[in-house]
Amino acid sequence: MPELPKRKLLAALRLQMLQFYPTGQFAFVCRRETSGQIAVWSWQLPAPIEGQEPASGPYWPEPLLEQPGSGFRLLSRASGAEAQSWLNGELQASQWFAQPPSPQEWQRFVRACAADPDQHPLPAPAKPLMLATTVNGWMRADNLPKSDPWKGWRWQAGTLALAALLFAALGAHLQTRTQLELDRQALADLRKQREASLESRAAFEKARRELDAIQALAPQLSQLELLDRVLASGVLSVAGSLPQANGPAPTPTPGANAVVAPAQSTAPQAAPTALFSDWEFRNQQLKITLEIPDGDIAMLDITRRIEATPGLSELKVGQDAAANTLALTMRVDSLAGVAQQPSRSGQ
Repeated sequence: MPELPKRKLLAALRLQMLQFYPTGQFAFVCRRETSGQIAVWSWQLPAPIEGQEPASGPYWPEPLLEQPGSGFRLLSRASGAEAQSWLNGELQASQWFAQPPSPQEWQRFVRACAADPDQHPLPAPAKPLMLATTVNGWMRADNLPKSDPWKGWRWQAGTLALAALLFAALGAHLQTRTQLELDRQALADLRKQREASLESRAAFEKARRELDAIQALAPQLSQLELLDRVLASGVLSVAGSLPQANGPAPTPTPGANAVVAPAQSTAPQAAPTALFSDWEFRNQQLKITLEIPDGDIAMLDITRRIEATPGLSELKVGQDAAANTLALTMRVDSLAGVAQQPSRSGQ
C-alpha cells in the first residue's frame, strides 16, 4: 500500500476489511511493517445494547502485548492454544486451536507457512512473556458510526457558548457605537472651541489694527517741540554775574602834594548769555551747539538745567579749542514722556 496519511490509511483499510465483515461491526489495529506491507489485526464487535451507543472499547490483540518471538512457537491461551510464525521480529502467521494441535494439524500449519515440517517439530505449549511497556506504533480504528458531538449535554453547552458569543459581540458593538458617539460629540465641542478661538483672535486683531490706527493719528513729539522743550529749560539765559568786591574801594588819603581824583561809580556788569548756533536730532540722540562769549559762561549751570529736563539723559559736554563753542550731546529716552510734560516758557 502506498504511503498515505493516517486518516486516509485507516479509511482505506476500513473499506478492505468490509469484505470479511459484510454485515457486522468490527475493530482493528494496524501498523506499517518494514517490508512496506500493512499488518492488521481485526475482531468482531458485540452487538450494541439497546439504548446505548456501540463502542469498540480499549481492546488489543494478545500478541501485540507479548514479547515478539523467533521462528515457530506454540502458546497456551485462556481458551485453547495459538500457533505463531515469526520472521525478523514480525509475526508472519497465526492460527488458533480450541485444543492443543495434533502433529498433523501442526504440520499443516508449518506447510501453510512455506516451511518444512521435519525441521519444525511440534513444540510444547508455553506461557507468553508480556511486554513491560505499552504497544508502540500501532493504530486503532473501527467501522462504528461517528457519534453526534451535539447530542446530549454537548448541545446545551454549544447553545450556551453560541449565545454567550452573540451577547459578547452585541455588547462590543454597543460599546463601540457609544464610544463613537462620544468621540463625535467631543470632536464637535473641539470644533466649536476652535471656531470661538478663531473669532476671538479675529476680534483681537481687529481691535489691534484699530488701536494702531488711532495711535498713528495721535500727535507725536516733533523736533520743533523737542527744541522748544530744550530752550524752555533756560540754557540760553544762564543766571549769573561777574564777581563783585566784598567792600567799598578804599578812599585814598591825600597827602601834602597829592591830587585827589573824583570817585568813580561802579555799575553791575550784565550776565553773559549763550547763543544758539546749531542742533541735530537723529537716532534718539540730540546734539546742541552753543556759542559762548570768550568762554565766560557758567557751564555747570547749563548742564544742570539740561539734566533737570524730563526725558533727557546721558548728557555729554564738549568744548572746542578756542573755548567759544560748547557742544552738548544727550539721549532722548522717551518722546511720549517728554510730550506729556507741561511746557515751560523759561526759567
